[in-house]
Formats: sequence, structure tokens, C-alpha cells
Amino acid sequence: MKKILIIGLTERMGGVETFIYNTTRFSNKQKYVYDYLAHGTDKVVFQEEISKFYDNENHFYFVPSVKRNPIQALRALSKFYKEHGGEYDYVHLQTGATSELMYVLPFINKYKFKLITHSHNGNGYSPVINSIFKPLVNLTSTKKLSCSNEATDWLFGKKYEDNVEIINNGIDSEQFTFNLEKRKYIRNKYNLTESKFVVGHIGRFSEQKNHVFIIKIFKEIVKKNSNAVLMLVGTGELEESIKELVKKNNLIDKVIFCGLQKDTAAYYSAFDVFLMPSLYEGLPIVGIEAQSEGLPCYFSTSISEQIKITKNANLVSLNNSSAEWAKKITESKVALNERKGFAKVINDNGYSIRGTVRKLEEIYEVD
Repeated sequence: MKKILIIGLTERMGGVETFIYNTTRFSNKQKYVYDYLAHGTDKVVFQEEISKFYDNENHFYFVPSVKRNPIQALRALSKFYKEHGGEYDYVHLQTGATSELMYVLPFINKYKFKLITHSHNGNGYSPVINSIFKPLVNLTSTKKLSCSNEATDWLFGKKYEDNVEIINNGIDSEQFTFNLEKRKYIRNKYNLTESKFVVGHIGRFSEQKNHVFIIKIFKEIVKKNSNAVLMLVGTGELEESIKELVKKNNLIDKVIFCGLQKDTAAYYSAFDVFLMPSLYEGLPIVGIEAQSEGLPCYFSTSISEQIKITKNANLVSLNNSSAEWAKKITESKVALNERKGFAKVINDNGYSIRGTVRKLEEIYEVD
């Protein structure tokens, strides 16, 4: 049996966390066991669900945050790798932030573990910091993986891209298939009739997700369609400031803050359009899920072209005005009876979670 240490789970539900959960869920439990190392928290999202997969026989380890408590964190990490580093066939770092490298790079030579570095983002840290870490991560990684070309360039650099393997952010398309009953349930829950034009977004309230621009776009959408409603699924540090912005723009009765939701599939079914004008991304899983549900999707050109999996995916520049975005969005329409067929398109284009897991397990088999 192969034993893998995964680094990348946090207390928040995001794209990296969802990817880790999905790949664990669909992995061969007879051949692979996963332990998890997290920092700056004492509990991570999906912890209970993952523990059940292994009848609580796998382990979650927690260390302080390098950012907040660097000395304590480095001591704890040194102790951890001294005690456990030799147990693992691979340490698989799944990262959307350059700073995550501090949880492996200082220890790899001393404790001689094999590192898989997996890039899940397209930006987020200064070029100076990246320039420091790029040579180190290329030198120390046994395997280099990423979710998109942009994610490759961000963490490893263009000159190393031939040595990086793209791993598609696969999803369970059966779960993310348009469901009319779920659509009715969610709309009834929020008192939304079928006549409402529901614009949806799922994502953490952070600068990266560009909620300020989402509100600007939606304000223009309302001018064109008075039946428009915006549903924002997620939580985060900027949630309160976005609520204030909604209030300031007199959109309180038009914007619904849905909080954190585990059954996001039902929300996609309730939406009419998916909006994601992010400042940067790797390859957002929510964008793939939305397409699987047959939604017209509007992404910023800051997101990789690889996000265009179905004919309903559109890339729009952030240089375009909010009115231009709104015009495109209000003109989009996919009939409800056509939306079920797009889950197959996702699978046929290589974004099945089962295919993704097979590819990862092939990598783990290489000694």
C-alpha cells in the first residue's frame, strides 16, 4: 500500500480543498492511504468525511502558521518530519500560494522525502517572491503538476513547462448535472419564481474573486432586466464590505447572500447564468461544475482559455465596462431542457474525477 502525505487542506472550502476531497473520495482505498498536514488551524474542511473513508485509520496533523508564528511553525515542522517524514512514498503539496512552499522546502534535504508540487493558481504573490521560490521548487520537486498552463508558468516558470504534467481538475459530473427538482427547491427556499433571472456566483469573499466588480456588473444587469437576482454563495473576509456595497447601491432586495453551502450542485441548477470575473485563477473547479450543469458562464480573460470546455463558456476582458459585461450576460439563454446534456461534454473532454484520480495514481506508482 502506498502512503501519501497531502498538504493543502485548510479550514475554508475552496477549489484546492474540493480537489483534495474529490480525489480522496474516488481513490483506491485498498492501494492508497492519505494523511494530511495543515497549518494555522486545528480542524480542516472535509475532515470528518475523509476520516470516514478510512474508518478513522488515517491521520490529520496540525502545525502553527509560518506567517503568524514562524519559529514555532518551523520547530513543529522539523519535529513532524523527523517523526513521520520517512513514512510516506510521496509528500504531495497542493498549493495556491507561494508561501505554502515553506512547509516543505526547508526540510526536504534533511529528511529525504519525495516531493510532488502541484500548482493550483495563476498569480497571487509578488514577482520577487516567485523569482526566489521558482528555482528551489524546480530543483527539489520529484514531480511537478499543475491544473493549467497559467498555473504552470506562475509556480514553475515557462522554461520548465515541458517538465510539468497538467492534471485536469476533474469533477463528479453525475453530481453536477442539471436537476429541475433541485432548481425548484432552491428557488422556493429563497422565494424566487421561475420568472426571476438568477445570476450566480460561488466563491470565497476575497480580493481575488473580484466581488466589487460583480456588484457593478449586476447593477447594470438590473437596468436591463428588473427581474434579475444575484445569488452569492460563500463566505470570507470581504463579505461584510460587499454587503455594505450592496446596501450603498440600493440592491438589498436584489442580492442574496447564501453563505457557505456544501450542496452547491442544487444552486447551479437554480442559477440561469454563472459569473466569475476573477483577477486571477488556476483553473477554477466551480467554473467546470457550472458548465457541467449547462449554465452560460462568463469568466474574465484572467482565467485560462482552458476553462472553455463547453460552448456556453465565455471569456470577457476586465478592461470591458460593467455595462458591456451586463449586455452579454442578459443576452444569454440556455433552455432548461438542454442543460442536462452538458455533463457528458465535461466527461468527454477529460474532466471526469475518475480520470483525474487514475492519472494521479499512475504518478504515485512511479518510484
